[in-house]
Amino acid sequence: MELMVDTAQTQGQTQSQGGQAVSPPSIFPYRFTSDGRLCHRVTQEPFMFQRGCDPDVTQREDQALCLHVTQHVHSLLEEQLHLVSQGYVYLSPGALESPANLLVVVQDRGTVRCGLWSWRAAASEGLERGSMIPYVRRVLEEGSSVLLMNPNQGGGAGETPEEHVHRVWDLMVSRCVSRRVVVVAHGYGGLAFVDLLCRRPQQVVTQVWAAAFLDSSHSLWHQPLDAAGREWLRTRSRRWVLSSKPLNQPVGSLKAGCPQMSAGTQSHDAAPSVCMESVFRFFSKTLSPKPPTTFSMVTRSRGTAGQIRPHSGRGITGPY
Repeated sequence: MELMVDTAQTQGQTQSQGGQAVSPPSIFPYRFTSDGRLCHRVTQEPFMFQRGCDPDVTQREDQALCLHVTQHVHSLLEEQLHLVSQGYVYLSPGALESPANLLVVVQDRGTVRCGLWSWRAAASEGLERGSMIPYVRRVLEEGSSVLLMNPNQGGGAGETPEEHVHRVWDLMVSRCVSRRVVVVAHGYGGLAFVDLLCRRPQQVVTQVWAAAFLDSSHSLWHQPLDAAGREWLRTRSRRWVLSSKPLNQPVGSLKAGCPQMSAGTQSHDAAPSVCMESVFRFFSKTLSPKPPTTFSMVTRSRGTAGQIRPHSGRGITGPY
């Protein structure tokens, strides 16, 4: 899917991640190309971070850049991928009413907003690296549904990432038709999801089939999981950690509590994109019947005998 080249100009003031109003230039000097790279509008040179001596100027530039990247990604989510913004989350149309598999994404904490792993990586390395667009695109192309949480913005004053995850679970995910939910959690998002598992153990164990933790901050030693929760993590989750080892090589740890693999990178921001294929293969293995058969995806279309027909493609329900 081709990415749009430009972002609409922003008028007036927009709330920044720091709570201060930021007025970006009427014409931002950079724009995204069709392949998702941020380049100068005139020279076509790729964007590069340049740090000056004045920290206030640097902060303002970072805020404007973050805002530009975020707005562009949101425009792609809405206009090209047709996701709907609903209460500080993005979800595909009919996601809560569809029996198809549902991918739930919980991002890291900080200045990143819904749809982004890292706005810095998106600016310097492209949207395929720093945004969630590749995950969303793949899931939608396969006929599954997606819900992107937004724990850094939330919907209430002073809401913590954990509280946001609880609220979205209670109001949306727990009420959705699908009983085949998979979760991708990056950084602090992993801690927030495990906190949900601590507080809603029976619901999570019943409804979530698999969880992929990407350089996650969760800790089995500091979060009060019961025996059932620990067993669920051991059998239904994988943890990819920053490592100099090749991707998917085992990385042992007594504290892991689940199979732990190398992320194939030592960059926290790059981990989600580097691990994407491995994450989807893990979901496929967990969701597919045993032994694995040729690829089939459950959809709502039915054959004349009332049987669910297979839908060919690749993705979270394909064979391992």
